[in-house]
Formats: sequence, C-alpha cells, structure tokens
Amino acid sequence: MGISRAIGSPKYPLAESLLRERAAAAHDRSYCPEGFGRQLAAILSAPDRTPSLRSVRIPFLVVHSEEDPLITVSGGEATANASPAARLLTFPGMGHDLPPQLWDEITEALTANAASGSLEQSDPSDETARRMS
Repeated sequence: MGISRAIGSPKYPLAESLLRERAAAAHDRSYCPEGFGRQLAAILSAPDRTPSLRSVRIPFLVVHSEEDPLITVSGGEATANASPAARLLTFPGMGHDLPPQLWDEITEALTANAASGSLEQSDPSDETARRMS
C-alpha cells in the first residue's frame, strides 16, 4: 500500500479501504515477488520504440499524468511526438495510476479516438489537435 500511495495521484488520493482492497485482490490474483525483478529487467532491456512509432498510421491516444514519479510527462510527450498519428492527453495531479475521478474523461477521449477514423481526417501538423487537455 505504501507503493500505491507513493506513486498514486496526489490530486486524487484513494481511500485507505480501497487501497487495502486492491492490494488484497492483487495478492490473491498473483503473488509473485520475483515478478518485480523480471519487469524491471524487461524495462531496462527494451529497445527504443521511437522508430516503430513513426510508422504508426492509425490514430492513437497517449494518456499520461503530469505528476507521475516513475515516468515523467516528458515520456508521454516523446511518445506522442514520435508519431503524426498520436494525440496527447495529460492530467494535472494524476500519478502512476488511473484515478476513478478521471475514468469518465479518459473513456470519452478513448471513445472519440476510436471513432476518429483514419489519419487522413486530421492534420498532424496541427499542434492543438495533438494535445488535448
């Protein structure tokens, strides 16, 4: 629970009871202490995805927090800037989680992205179309 508090959203803190419930569910679902090491090794050994992102031609939405202590907003910006098909949606006060208070807004943005059709319908040089906030 300490980790959840440390990486969670400062503007949208979760109730202690919900943190406990989620921790218990995660433990019951798959208690695997060595999984952290494997995940870290995968992250550190992963190649740069930027060249591959440049070739993506379908619209996609990068959802990123502005207060993530693990992956700063520059990571989301770099991902969005790597492809003309990407749009960036950032949230002030959000950490490395998806706070329930933002679910509706995120769902609406994802739904709009899915309905947006093809890349040809948007102008990738229009910076305002690339950044929604």
